[in-house]
Amino acid sequence: MERILPLSSRISWLVLSLILPFFGLGCGYRLAGRAVAIPANIDSVAIPIFTNKTTKYRLEQRLTAAVVDEFLSRTRYRIVPDASQGKALLAGEVTEFTSTPVIFAGGAGSTFLVTVRMRVLLRDTTTQKLLFENNNFYFREEFEISRGSREFFPEEGPAMDRLAREFSRTLVSSILEAF
Repeated sequence: MERILPLSSRISWLVLSLILPFFGLGCGYRLAGRAVAIPANIDSVAIPIFTNKTTKYRLEQRLTAAVVDEFLSRTRYRIVPDASQGKALLAGEVTEFTSTPVIFAGGAGSTFLVTVRMRVLLRDTTTQKLLFENNNFYFREEFEISRGSREFFPEEGPAMDRLAREFSRTLVSSILEAF
């Protein structure tokens, strides 16, 4: 036998089911970066090589190259290396780099977790208006090192390239979507 709720109970359940999802919206979470939509007058972005405050050799060059490639493949903007030539300036500073073993095999680390933290900002060079800023861009990537002497192949370079590509995708998406 099927139980039928009175009309007032069904309306109450309907109202409750429509309102309940909105209670989670004010939970206090927000995105780490700040951004506004890129103005229509900006047709070029200067992306000079990022600054590297870590001891990791050439990390800033890999990250900068990946960001330039991502902007070229996903946007209509002309990319220039000199800050004085672009209508917007994308500046970055690598503030942290760590490589931590996460899986040990035979007494030595065979899988490592690489993490990179950066400060990034995009500024309109004409008005000096800040278009995007994130002082805590954080990325990580795992890589493996083969321990056999005959099959040893240093995986750190490809892992850093993967890390740079993922970083650039996330950064450019955040800028374009005004997060």
